[in-house]
Parts: sequence; C-alpha cells; structure tokens
Amino acid sequence: MSATHKPKILFIGYGHLAKSLISKKLLSLAIIHTLNSKNVIKNINLKKKVLKSNSFYNYIFLLIRPNTFLNLGNKFQKYLYKDTLVISCMAGVKLSTIERSLKTKKIVRIMPNVMALNNKSQTHIYVKNKNLINIELKKILSSFGTIINVRNEDQINFATSVFGSGPAFIAYIVNIFVKASKKLAKPYNMNEKDIIELFKNVLDTNKSSKMLDAFVNSISSKKGTTHAGVNYIKSQKIEKIIYTTLYKAYKRAKEIDSEQKKSKA
Repeated sequence: MSATHKPKILFIGYGHLAKSLISKKLLSLAIIHTLNSKNVIKNINLKKKVLKSNSFYNYIFLLIRPNTFLNLGNKFQKYLYKDTLVISCMAGVKLSTIERSLKTKKIVRIMPNVMALNNKSQTHIYVKNKNLINIELKKILSSFGTIINVRNEDQINFATSVFGSGPAFIAYIVNIFVKASKKLAKPYNMNEKDIIELFKNVLDTNKSSKMLDAFVNSISSKKGTTHAGVNYIKSQKIEKIIYTTLYKAYKRAKEIDSEQKKSKA
C-alpha cells in the first residue's frame, strides 16, 4: 500500500469510538474523512473541512448510533459506489438490515473497542462473503489491534457485551476498588497510581483463569485476612452480578434490530 495509493475511508459518525479508531498507524495507511452529526465532512489527515465532496470511498465505516441508522440509514446510500465496502461498527444492527437500507451486500460487521487508539482493541469480525476480507482491509483493521474472526452473527452480540462494553465494566470495577482503598487509607494519603499498578501486576503474573484461581488459593490462608475478604466477596454473589451485567449488554444488542422492525409493523 504505497503513500500515493492510499485507500479513502469515510467514517459516518465521529463520536468517541470513531476518534479512538483514528490512530497514527491508521492515518499512515489511509486517507480518512469523517461525517459528523451536522453533515460536515472533514479530512482528518489534512485537518480541514472538505468543502465539496466528490470522493470515491473504498471503505465506509458506520459509527453512528444504531437507532440513528435504523431511522435514517437509506440517506447514506449517496456515499456508496459500486466497489465501496461498508464496515459496520454498530451494536445490534444485523447485516440483513444494513443490506436493505444501503442496497449493497458488500458489508462486514466488526466490533472493536476504544483501546484501538493504542493498537490494543480485540476486534471481532463477521462477514458472509469471506472474499471481502482482502490484505488491504486486514492491514486497516490490524491498526486497531488483534483480529478475531467469528463464525456467526450472534457472536458479534457476545463480542459487543464482553469486548465492546467490557472495557467500561472493567474500568468501573477497578475504579470502585481504587475509591474504596483510598477511603480506607484516607489518613495515609494513598497514591491511586499504586493501586492501579497493583491490578496491572496481578494480571501480568497470571495469564489464565486457572492461574488466577491458583493465585487466590495460594494467598488465602484459612482464617487469615485474604480468606476473610474473599469469603465476603463470594457471599455477595459477585460472580452472578458480573454474569448478569454481561448478559444484559448481550441481550440489549440482540434487541436493537428487532425493536425497529416492531415499530414499523
């Protein structure tokens, strides 16, 4: 992919996820235009508005809210050309629904997350026609992080729950631990960076569920401090709480597409 033949990409939607996908690596691979909610197109590489858009886009990324697409999706047909590949990052909106709105079958569904900015997204991909995934597209998606291919569309709903929304759930849990630790240690003015570093160190040491179980057991002496704390956590059914959190996000992803169909019935 030479500098003079960079593919052109249009991001429809320029919210938090879109901004997270536009890393230095992606900008080195492609020419990125963004379309915001005010219908203003901006060339991100040149950092200026596109006054007259007559560009052919090799790829169009759908980064708008699902309900916005379900209501206004057909209005984005004008940005598509014969060979344009549509890449949907929307939660819950099925390929079949996108096909009907945009009148094209050249569609790939992906679920990246906001850690793409640091090349650390675990991006799940679902496509009916595997021939749509070429070397150029793989390079673009690899700029987000690792690529995980899934076999069926429902796995994208799972990925939405665990990998799309998951970073927010994890950040919330870590933040609760940080705040509780600081509250307990208030007289000693504890540095929250040390607590966050603790999380990193535990995860660096343990790379699997099995290792984490063994790690907990190795420091949980009977009637000791760790044993007391772990027993309390278990008594609060935290495993059920986490499962229900993920299930609610998964269920919501499955509901989005069907809700719009019911409203139009």
